[in-house]
Amino acid sequence: MIENVTKRYGQLTVLDGFSLPLDESGTTALMGPSGCGKTTLLRLIAGLESPDAGKINTGGRKISMVFQEDRLIPALSALGNVMVALPPGPGSKKLAMETLAACGITSAADKPASELSGGMRRRVAIARAVAFGGDILILDEPFKGLDAETKEITAAFVFSHLKPGATAILVTHDQAEAARWATRVISLGGPPLSFIKKIQE
Repeated sequence: MIENVTKRYGQLTVLDGFSLPLDESGTTALMGPSGCGKTTLLRLIAGLESPDAGKINTGGRKISMVFQEDRLIPALSALGNVMVALPPGPGSKKLAMETLAACGITSAADKPASELSGGMRRRVAIARAVAFGGDILILDEPFKGLDAETKEITAAFVFSHLKPGATAILVTHDQAEAARWATRVISLGGPPLSFIKKIQE
């Protein structure tokens, strides 16, 4: 549960008394203009920052995150970058290869991350987060830079592999993407979006 959370950077208040339940399964899309606090909220949920006021209680649930940046280890292969988030053992390699295959990167599994295209690096980061298997999956513009076909395939993989009862929180600027994958949509820092009411009804 996110309860009355406020976050400031100096004199700038990014979030002011924001609340959001985290115990609901399904996908929540967060939308709004740049600088309205979407990424800050994700970082607060992940425990990477602390609120100035209010409470965040994830109930000890396992959190997996796809950042805006790919955050891969350049010298490791695509496979190695997924396996680094998994416990040692043969089952982990199998799981890592399955997630890479689902994201269309089987042929590049042994290539160093530094040699992968931007779209491939993005998909490796997504495969790593899904393989890690969080109860709360945080997605900060995860499909940015992917072409339409690859985005559809990758998104279908991500949202079909949510654990039972898991929560996904998706930040996106794409109304069609939010309407396609989210079970609820929340607008931050701006007027309500025209399609939110339609989805909620």
